Amino acid sequence: MIAVDGRNNRFERPRRNGRGPNRTICAYTLLTTFSVVLCSSGPYAATTPPAAIDACALLTSQEISAVVGKSVGTGQAYDDGITTQGAHSTTCVWAAPLPPGVAPDPAQRLEGRGFVVLNVMNWPAGSNGARQFLDDFQEAFRQHDIDSKPVSVNVGADDALWWGDGVAVRRNGFSFGISVAQFGDPAARKPQAEGLATLVVTRLPAQHF
Repeated sequence: MIAVDGRNNRFERPRRNGRGPNRTICAYTLLTTFSVVLCSSGPYAATTPPAAIDACALLTSQEISAVVGKSVGTGQAYDDGITTQGAHSTTCVWAAPLPPGVAPDPAQRLEGRGFVVLNVMNWPAGSNGARQFLDDFQEAFRQHDIDSKPVSVNVGADDALWWGDGVAVRRNGFSFGISVAQFGDPAARKPQAEGLATLVVTRLPAQHF
């Protein structure tokens, strides 16, 4: 098993312009990559906190292997807890073994292993957080916090976009981000992430709990 502590890779940073942000960028850079999860800066008061969604239950290792063309191990789950915006955030990481004869490289993410990372957020009912989750990617591009202009993609959800490093999705008040990294051809990452996102959408709960 690859030892990874997802909690140590969550951090907050302000906009680059340094002018006192209206929003805080809550970047879940698990393994120094993954998505920029953008949230409004003010906390959301919920009577009953939303429950955790098992991110590892939304995809199988076999499904991921079929999409990325490499065998991956069992997903490693991390419960990130309740965010300051009131969402319950959970993460799963599926990693591939290094090719035979290739030594681990401590300078690379997961020592050079290819991996898929999925972060799921269950938002409080009525918070509009899932919609804001996607809207803030557009704001991040305008503020130069991410380099690629987000583009819409169709994965069968209420809304979804590719932001350059992964796919961000909202569906029925839930949101998630999924990224594919270090499996070879960088041009394949977008269709691979879209294919996996399409599977996740079909398995999200129908309503909040």
